[in-house]
Amino acid sequence: MSSKGKIHSFMLGIVYSPWVNQLISRAGGQRLYAEFLVRQTKKRLLAEAEKEFEGGASSGSFDDYKQALEKHWVSYLEYAEMYKFYNKSEEERSEYVSLLKMIYFYRRYNNGSVLPVFRDKQRFLKKYSKYIYRKWLFAPEATFEQFTELITRYDCIVKPCDEARGKGVFKIYKEDDYQDKRALYESCVKNRMVVEQCIESCDELKVFHPKSLNTLRVVTVGSKEKACVFSGVFRVGVGDSVVDNTHAGGISAQINPHDGTIETDGADSKGNRYVCHPDSGIQFQGYTIPQWNAIVENCCELAKETDNPITGWDVVINNQREVEFIEANFGPDLDVMQVRYGHGVKKQLFALIKEFCGIEMN
Repeated sequence: MSSKGKIHSFMLGIVYSPWVNQLISRAGGQRLYAEFLVRQTKKRLLAEAEKEFEGGASSGSFDDYKQALEKHWVSYLEYAEMYKFYNKSEEERSEYVSLLKMIYFYRRYNNGSVLPVFRDKQRFLKKYSKYIYRKWLFAPEATFEQFTELITRYDCIVKPCDEARGKGVFKIYKEDDYQDKRALYESCVKNRMVVEQCIESCDELKVFHPKSLNTLRVVTVGSKEKACVFSGVFRVGVGDSVVDNTHAGGISAQINPHDGTIETDGADSKGNRYVCHPDSGIQFQGYTIPQWNAIVENCCELAKETDNPITGWDVVINNQREVEFIEANFGPDLDVMQVRYGHGVKKQLFALIKEFCGIEMN
């Protein structure tokens, strides 16, 4: 992994650390910890950026980056590649919300009780069973007979219990003749895998890429009293992949949160743009997501139930046209959203946080 990738992974690892989150939340030290985290991360980012410029980085300058880091909290990756700050005016830069700024927000204002549930797939499936229609089991808590019955009756998707971004995911097909089901079962037990019946999505979503379950990332802002949808993303796999996650090679496109239509071209994690899906040839922009009003209603209902200021919900419309939840994300990928739009969303986001959560951000 490159040094830039390591920075990104390090920062995201902080966000997704449930034991740190619980400890700090219980001690009532969220603000102090968030401020400490920002100071320490800035030092790390500055050192990493200095190495990039010493190594011959040609985008911008180290002095300009230092100013951008101090004022806008951006990593070198955001400065040089994702947002191209070196080509932007100060007014344009001020429109962006950096990953570090959002980490500060999550650490200071999150509901400390939700991260362990969001992080652990089996706990999520149990807690929100009202919104889960597929069969599933957690291998360490299932017998070999239960495991065998599930994988021979249904095509199944197998996921590590506490991994994110599509890591370690694979598929088991019911028609495949596994010579040693016991070894497969023991591997799933050892690696703490959740085994789920494959969801069959509705035709309108499946048509883009039938090999993957094409899902929606819906970001809510809210509190116990009220909630709204800030953004929506349609995610689709490519080629032989069974995973639609952008960080695992998939393509995503932005959805208009008001009417459910796709309003951008598709894009992958390398910045490649797609007017149409490369396999199916279907155009992204203008395509209408089915059941959008029901998606918004269900996501807002859960947002109020969890009382977490910002949450990214992964949902799908199944073949019974039900809104089915896959998982929830404590820190949704606003960086991907800003890259896709080509401009920052800080003003709109912070206005909603103030309106729906009563939190003033700057």
